Amino acid sequence: MLIAAAQFNPLPGKFEYNLNKYIDFINKAGEEGAMLILFPELSLTGYTYDLEILEKGIEFFKEAKEELLRLSRKYNMAIVGGTPRKVLGKFRNSIFVIKKKKEILFYDKTHLFRKEKEIFEPGERFLVFKFNGIKFGVLICYEIGFPEISRILTLNGAQILLASFAFGKERKHIYEIATRARALENGSYLVTSSTSGKGIMNFLGNSRIVGPDGEILINARKKEELIVHNIDISILDYYRFVEEGKSHAYLLNRNGNLYKDAVK
Repeated sequence: MLIAAAQFNPLPGKFEYNLNKYIDFINKAGEEGAMLILFPELSLTGYTYDLEILEKGIEFFKEAKEELLRLSRKYNMAIVGGTPRKVLGKFRNSIFVIKKKKEILFYDKTHLFRKEKEIFEPGERFLVFKFNGIKFGVLICYEIGFPEISRILTLNGAQILLASFAFGKERKHIYEIATRARALENGSYLVTSSTSGKGIMNFLGNSRIVGPDGEILINARKKEELIVHNIDISILDYYRFVEEGKSHAYLLNRNGNLYKDAVK
């Protein structure tokens, strides 16, 4: 099945501009037959710490979701993107999942970085969802550096990990290593959608799709780009459970009983 990831530079507070970028990328992905498209972190509002923009962005999402729902139904496509939301009056840095139904799923970033801790309340739970028979796990940016998150998602059935980013260029080495490692150690595909250009920081871009052997299958090279790759989940069991050839079989040989005391 075809999976797509969009790379662009969302502009803080320019809600219509950002939504139009979503629409353009969704139409392109839909025309190619993609079953899912992933967008960057907080990409409907632009990545920002401005409370007024975040507040207005929450209201704008109520309007934008109707158009996104229409496109999801038109193309039989799951749309996964970034928006702020409020829970019990506190801002959350969230991922929304629209998959043809009116019910929208949300994942709230559980591990916050630097100034995010002053703005957002962390989430309390992880998200695995199913679409067209495939299970997807969701994480956001900084969370790529916590192996426990990707492993929990995998143990909860995720076959493809979806990671939205607004990642600084200065930490490129972390992104390069961690994105490949999370895919490799879980025998999972990992799809990233990463903000590019300049804003509150110099953003890395470099959106990619990584295979279950840790190899980069496709990597965005332009500031604004849609990457699409045909993913074959039938090979996952080989990398997870078969001890031969280039397989690592980490899930086969994982001794979960030894880790209980390490999880606190």
